[in-house]
Order: sequence, then structure tokens, then C-alpha cells
Amino acid sequence: MSDKSTVGLGTGTNRRQNVQIAVERVKDQLEACMQDEVMLKPNFLSGSNPLVCTHVDAIRGVLDVIMTLSKKPERVIIAEGGNEAYSGEAFRHFGYTDLPGEYDIPIDLIDLNQETRWRNTRVYMIDGSYKTVRMPRTVLDCPCVISVAVAKTHDGGMVTLALKNMIMGTIRKKDRIKVHGFISHNEREHPHEARALNRNLIRLARHLYPDFSVVDGTVGIQGNGPGGTDTMAHGLAAAGADTVAVDAVVARSMGFEPLEIGTIFYADGMGMGIGDLNRILVLGGNVNDHIHPFKPHDSIEKQRLWQIEGAWEMAPTG
Repeated sequence: MSDKSTVGLGTGTNRRQNVQIAVERVKDQLEACMQDEVMLKPNFLSGSNPLVCTHVDAIRGVLDVIMTLSKKPERVIIAEGGNEAYSGEAFRHFGYTDLPGEYDIPIDLIDLNQETRWRNTRVYMIDGSYKTVRMPRTVLDCPCVISVAVAKTHDGGMVTLALKNMIMGTIRKKDRIKVHGFISHNEREHPHEARALNRNLIRLARHLYPDFSVVDGTVGIQGNGPGGTDTMAHGLAAAGADTVAVDAVVARSMGFEPLEIGTIFYADGMGMGIGDLNRILVLGGNVNDHIHPFKPHDSIEKQRLWQIEGAWEMAPTG
């Protein structure tokens, strides 16, 4: 990994334009990771609430730049394992079914909840025991995966951005609660959950790390996210091949200190990416000029206790 990373920034009220500009500013990074098959991974937290999901115009902003590359993919997959009432609900409700007719390239929409090919790995519960979770081969076998996330606050990880989007929306749906360190939602409790979630996300990131990431914060979710309707007109998008750096820049723009967020802290320390803003070059402006503090989740102080016992003593080694 380089000693520094570069992140592209796009600002304004036009979502498609924000994303397009952010990606354009690091177009060389996108070109470098381009393959014959490319997957775009949106966030579909809901099949009916568009506010908490990746807007189709953010996907268009990425595709607009892909279509200008000297080496274009032969096929684009848009894949997500959403929280839906029925398969394809989000694709239909949020306008994704229009995309294949808009671009001169094959585009397939894939529901990862229908995956049949898996690879197993472990995550750890709060009592130190481990459980098996399944990762989809459709994602693991794709040579270029782009996470297209939404800037949102979170009830376990303080924020949810590109790295978490990549992991939690791809692993088998019924395994996702295990990443929180529990086997059922009604058992969840801080600070145990925050500690387990941050460590398990980094364990999974060893297998499920995007080749390129985009976070659309044109309109984000604040307060008791990642769901709900408490929006923040943030007017910003960020992009780059270093997912950790992209997350760090967006976290800072949301009013959070990046290295106080567990996933960014661990990933930076383990060499997965750069979370230290002093080592990140932002193209398109100074991130400190674009800070619009998001109201954090009500449980934020308990979430911050993920590191109270000493972060590296509890670092993810298994």
C-alpha cells in the first residue's frame, strides 16, 4: 500500500453530477481496476424506503464515467442482497430496471439473496466462540467490484459507508446478525456489539474488499440510522480505489473523527487502506470546508466504547 491515498470529491445538489465528478477526479484509479466484468454493489437497506438506499442516479454517475474509459467492461452486474418483501423489489421501486436500456453495454440486475454458491468463513461472538458465515461466490469471483454506498449514521458502527456496504449486503442474509456478535437481534447490547461488529467487519474485509468505492452523501441519513427518514442535505460525494480513505473523508465531512471509527482504525493499522486524513490527498476541495455535522445515533456514546479495553488488545486476529 502507498504511503498516501487520493480521493476524488464532488460537491453540489445534483447527485448524478456529484458522483460523476468525484469518480472523474480519480479516473486513473478506476481505469486501473477495470476488467471485462464489473460489479456495482448498491445499498438496499429497504425495498420500499428510497431515502436509505443507493439512488439510481448515483449508479448512473459511475456508469457515465465507465462509458468514457478506453477499456470498457464487456458486462456490468448490479448486485445486492437487499431487505426486500420479494426478490427484485428494490430494483423495480427505485428505477434500476431502466438502466439496461440506457447504456450501450450489457447490464444485469442480480439479487444476491438468490445466491446458491458460497464460501465459508468465521466471525466471532461476544463470548469468544465463533460462527460460520457464508460469502457469495458471485461477488468473490468477480474481478472488479465497486461499492456504491450512502452516507449514513449507524446503530452499531457509528457510520455505515463503502466498506460496510460491501460486506453486509453481500453475505448470506441470515448470517448478518452474527457479524454483530450475537445470534439474534433481541440480544444486541452495547458496548459488546460495537466491539464485535468492528472486529468482524475487518475479518470479512480480508475477503470482501472493494476494488473501487463511491459514497454518495448528496443526501444522507443522520440520527438513528441507518434506517428512517431523518435526512441530511450534505451535497457531497467521494470516490477512490482506497475504500478506507474514501470512508475516512466522508466520515470527516459528516463531523466524525475517522480514526475513532472502529473499521477505519483497524483497517488503517492493518494496512488495508489509509484512514489518517494527513495522508489523504483530496481532489476537488479541502474536506474541512465541507463539514456538515450529522446528528449521531442516540447510542453513540456506548458505541464509542468499542475501544475502551484497548483497541489493539482486541484486534481482529482470527
